[in-house]
Formats: sequence, C-alpha cells, structure tokens
Amino acid sequence: METRSYPYTRILIPYDGSPSAQKALEWAAHLARAGGDEVEEVTLLRVIGGSYLARHIQNVDLRVTRMDEVDAWRRVRQHHLDHEVLPLMEEGKRFLQEKGVAAPIETRVAEGKVGQEIIRVAQEGGYTGIVMGRRGLSPVKGLLLGSVTRQVLSLAQRMTIFVLGAETVFNQECPISPLLLPVDGSAPSFEAVRQGAALAQSFKDRDPRLTLLHVIDYAILAPAYAEGAGPLIADGEEILTNGREILKDTDLKGMVADKLLIGQPAQVIAEEAEGAHYALILVGARGLSPLKQVILGSVSKDVLYRVSRTIVGIVYP
Repeated sequence: METRSYPYTRILIPYDGSPSAQKALEWAAHLARAGGDEVEEVTLLRVIGGSYLARHIQNVDLRVTRMDEVDAWRRVRQHHLDHEVLPLMEEGKRFLQEKGVAAPIETRVAEGKVGQEIIRVAQEGGYTGIVMGRRGLSPVKGLLLGSVTRQVLSLAQRMTIFVLGAETVFNQECPISPLLLPVDGSAPSFEAVRQGAALAQSFKDRDPRLTLLHVIDYAILAPAYAEGAGPLIADGEEILTNGREILKDTDLKGMVADKLLIGQPAQVIAEEAEGAHYALILVGARGLSPLKQVILGSVSKDVLYRVSRTIVGIVYP
C-alpha cells in the first residue's frame, strides 16, 4: 500500500468570529487532527480591514496624513485590539486545543485589504492550506462587492483553499465523506485526486466514500452529435480510469465509485454534491483549453457560488 504524504502541513484560518468563520474553525480542527505529526503549525489570522476604519474614521483628524502618528487613532486601534480582536483570537485558539489539535497554534493580526493580506501571510509563511468562511453572497453581489473569498481565490498559488458557508453540513465522525472529485484530465484535477486520497487515508478507519466525476460539457457535446458522441464518452472513461489509477495503490478498495455525466459542468457538479449530500468537493483550480474539453478552470469558482451545504476545496498546484 502506498501512503500519501499529508498535503496540509501548515494551515491558515482567517477568523473573525462570524458563523461561517466558526464553521471553518471547527472543520479546520478535524483537518489538523487528521494530519497528526505531519502538521507543523495552525495559525489563526485576523485582518483589520476597511470596515474597521470606516467605523472609527470620525475619531481621526483627516488633515493629518499619517494616522499612525495620531494619539486618538492609536488609542482607538489599541482598544479595538485589546477588547475585541485579541480575546476573539484566544477564544479560537482554545477551541482548537479543546478539539484536540496537537500542532502548535499561533495567532496573528494584520492590517490592510483583507484578501490581499490573507494571501500575503499564506505565501510568506509557506502555508499549504487555507480554511475560511464566506459570506452568503450571490455571484453578482460577490462581483460587485469585491468579496474576500473571490479576492483570495484570484490570488492563490501553490496551496489549497477550503471555503465553508454558515450552512455547511458535515459528519463529525468523518468530516470529509462523502468526497466528490471532479476530473477533466488536467494536472490540477489529478492533483486534487491525490490530495483526496491522502485525506481518505487519514480517515480510513471511518470508511470514507469517494466519487470520481467527469462531466461532458453540453457546449462540446452538441457539435459532436453529427459525428456521434462515442469519442467524447471514450475520453471521459479514460479520464476516470486515470483517476482510479491514482487511487489504486492507496488501499481504498471498495470506497471509490465513478460517474460520467452530461450537462453544464458547474451546475452538474453542484447539483450532484448538494443532492447526494457530499461533505466536500475537491477540485483543481485550472483546467486546459476549451479545445481539450476543459471543465475545471473558472468552473471551480462557479461551483463555489452554487453550493451552500458542501465544503469546496480548490487546489492550486
């Protein structure tokens, strides 16, 4: 049996105490425990962003160009840290400890644009996984409001971002199962399968269930009707076979199924996940070109806005 290295050795949790952030904290505890000794550090991060400045700007003389030199501003900032931010971070740290997280737990505070600061801290600290809550915004509202989630996903590289909403549901005994692994034949999608295998091995004693899913896009299938859809189906079967090959030596026999479906990819993935009550979708961030039957490029973000109960993990190789 081949044992996969645990992929999430350094975990960053942006935390503001909101219901979705609390849900992310709870799931991150499971993720950290599953990695055991391979997890080097878990960090709680609070970014003080523009909304905090907007609430307190009336206390600062705007004729002064450097607010960090204004006594009133420093007092307001310190009061906010002492009475709101730091107690919240310590509360989150205690929660992780009580949930059995053995890895060192750090707390950090940063200031600036929230999404940019999350990615800056993650990249500088070599974090391999970010677990974060999201606000329940529609795609249009998310675009207009410049949501933190959207910004983080647009800047991420060489890490995996797990996003949870306040309505996320998962089994406490096996919080990754059932696990949905959409594949399109691209390197990022197969990297998601490898990470899924490592997660499943960490929960193997709890009988996790994995499903490989390939979706043939209507946009590609429609022109193919004149010549027959056989080649597209054959390609899909080959992609699923390659996905199974990754899982073959991981001692997950009997835990893996596969599906070949047709439709609009993001919609099909989301409907499959929510309809069958999957706990987690683990998907590659970028696919190939449309001529190569790509489904996972922007699809991964589209899926995120279509689900409310399922965790979405987006893998940036």
